Amino acid sequence: MEKEINPSNVKFDKDLPTVLYIVRDDGGCGFYRCFQPALNLRKRVLFNSITDLKTVNREHILQSDIVVFQEIGSSVSLEAFNFAIKNGKPTVIEVDDFLHTVSPNNPGYGTWNPGTLFLHRAIGQMQRANAMTVATPQLAREYFPFNSDIYIIPNFLSEDKWSNYQVKKKDGFLRIGWTGGNSHLDDLKLIDKVIEKIVKEYKDKVKFEIMGMVKEEMRGVFTGLEPFHETCPKCNYQGDSMVWSPEIQDNYPQVLASHGWDIALAPVVDTAFNNAKSDLKLKEYSACGFPVVASRVTPYEEAKEAGCSVLLAKNFKEWYNNIKGLIDNKEARDEMVKSNKEWIKKYWIEDNVQLYADTYNEIIKKHKLTHKK
Repeated sequence: MEKEINPSNVKFDKDLPTVLYIVRDDGGCGFYRCFQPALNLRKRVLFNSITDLKTVNREHILQSDIVVFQEIGSSVSLEAFNFAIKNGKPTVIEVDDFLHTVSPNNPGYGTWNPGTLFLHRAIGQMQRANAMTVATPQLAREYFPFNSDIYIIPNFLSEDKWSNYQVKKKDGFLRIGWTGGNSHLDDLKLIDKVIEKIVKEYKDKVKFEIMGMVKEEMRGVFTGLEPFHETCPKCNYQGDSMVWSPEIQDNYPQVLASHGWDIALAPVVDTAFNNAKSDLKLKEYSACGFPVVASRVTPYEEAKEAGCSVLLAKNFKEWYNNIKGLIDNKEARDEMVKSNKEWIKKYWIEDNVQLYADTYNEIIKKHKLTHKK
């Protein structure tokens, strides 16, 4: 990924400012919030960009006009942060999660619980930074006490990667799907009994699929379904439910679309952490052409207000009725797909990368004015 963004044969434009991203991970968060904008800023000749993954390169800091820290709270990040400030570089803390409220059931809790140094160091970096960038208005509200200069940059998708033609499977089954990682077991438990009821009612007509976990991670969820057999022990074909392993970021859009789901689900537990998250899941599903049923939480309610065609659910009855209604009404599914194919066009990174450039230029300008004083 980094080679694509920082190819050795691409020379920096001496007339452009340079942004350095110090990136936390090479998964979805790092990709959407750092690697993708870095690539597109260079493509559009708006900024030179450098991406350093969990490392400190002092030459890169000195070379940059602004340093964006997605990696925060660690000793490595703090070292780079202090070096940047010492050398007069404007610093930005990039956050797309409400780190103060990570669930104890989330694998990240070991890092971000209040008893660790990570969170306390991260708060200190937020307070000392020139500015913050976040993905949602709710995150901006939550972090305002630590830094009053916060810029909201939504999550965008790349039209090049997400304009996939969805191919429906022609085997007579209707497929309901969900995608996510192993930090979402609590979310899946919101719909386990609903899915079990739906699959039993539409026996031999509906299948449920998960993408992004391995079977061992599914223990204790959907106990009423066949235990995610690759083949049904009775008919030697697919069981009632399937698990597809995770995909690398480059392949993810194409593979997700290839599953051809007739309905996609976005269950999210109603917590402070999840209400501060973005509507990225709805954007990914919409780009693939999946009709969506989602939890009634802040990001998805705001997406619906902004034009996303999504059915929202709060309890068993609403989840069941919404899913059943879409199963029984192909016209409704088709209309949602058509509507959301238009909605997602507002969120291509290629058309919105100027927002990054404008944000960074404004922070650089403010820093220069303050530094003169």
